[in-house]
Amino acid sequence: MKYDSQLTELKNLLPTAKSILIALPVNASIDQLAAGLALFLTFETIGKEVSVACDDNIKVGQSHLFGVDHVQQSIHSSSGGNLTLTLEGVAVSNNTVPALEKLDWYAENSNLNLVFHVLPGQTFQPVKIVPKYQGSGFNLIFVVGAVNLNALGNIYSTNPQIFSNTHIVNIDTQSANTSFGQTNIADTQASSVSEVMVNLLSDLGYNLDADCASNLLAGIFEATGNLTDNKTSADTFMAVANCLRVGGRKPHFVPEGASRGEPAQQQQSPALDKVASSAYDWSALMPKEPISTEIPASDFAVPPVVSNVTPSDTNQPSPEELPVGEVVTSETVEPEWLTPKIFKGSSLG
Repeated sequence: MKYDSQLTELKNLLPTAKSILIALPVNASIDQLAAGLALFLTFETIGKEVSVACDDNIKVGQSHLFGVDHVQQSIHSSSGGNLTLTLEGVAVSNNTVPALEKLDWYAENSNLNLVFHVLPGQTFQPVKIVPKYQGSGFNLIFVVGAVNLNALGNIYSTNPQIFSNTHIVNIDTQSANTSFGQTNIADTQASSVSEVMVNLLSDLGYNLDADCASNLLAGIFEATGNLTDNKTSADTFMAVANCLRVGGRKPHFVPEGASRGEPAQQQQSPALDKVASSAYDWSALMPKEPISTEIPASDFAVPPVVSNVTPSDTNQPSPEELPVGEVVTSETVEPEWLTPKIFKGSSLG
């Protein structure tokens, strides 16, 4: 078990964790998204309430991943957790409220009334009342492929209290990672986050299915340029083998770069660019201009149309119809041609 020593606390928390958030960085790669979605599908299969969020649009090149339709662009902070009403401008520097004697509450019909008992002669007037949900009901947060929490964009900046009150599992391969989680799986030797995820799921005792394995294969192949990157190791090939054994399918990539519903832009990872640049350039053998099989209309000579045709002309044989050796010498019939002809011989047989 590769990461077993780092998972002791997480293994104790997972059985009772009912609600889990998986957070991905802005501009998540296919590798990072594939790893996060594989984790999402695994938790969903075992009956956990799980959400996956990324402050970005899903791109055309990522749309083939299983579970990609579940990715949300924001966290709904009203989805649960403890509610705190912050009354701004009523406390002093020693964290007391001089104007307030006590606080009561009572229910009336479907309403909850809060009663602030103000001391005589004092003024209790909050500048602003701000509702906050602490934890939003999440028991665990898995951050996949981010060097720090700020890399999550609005997912973190608009919900800092969620991350500050929840156990964070940090999964990454980047050397710049700040180890911001309570549990950190930051393996800089791994070829991809998807390779890390294959081993992590195995160490946690979860089984891969074909969809999860297909996602992880897509991530590994994308991050390593079809297994050609220098960081590809024996562990990488072992992870690929484990995914193939359970029915995972090797990927067929669509160019990544455009949002769903928009034309795809030709973008690839640096590793894939390296593979593409080493291939032979066949364009030199192709014609510079497209070959057309159509003959321009200007090359045709339109034959003249003869309209003055007399009835007698219709019976006149064409030169092509005359016996060999005969030619048409005159279009006028000579008179002697119309008189009987007598042929004489010198003797009769």
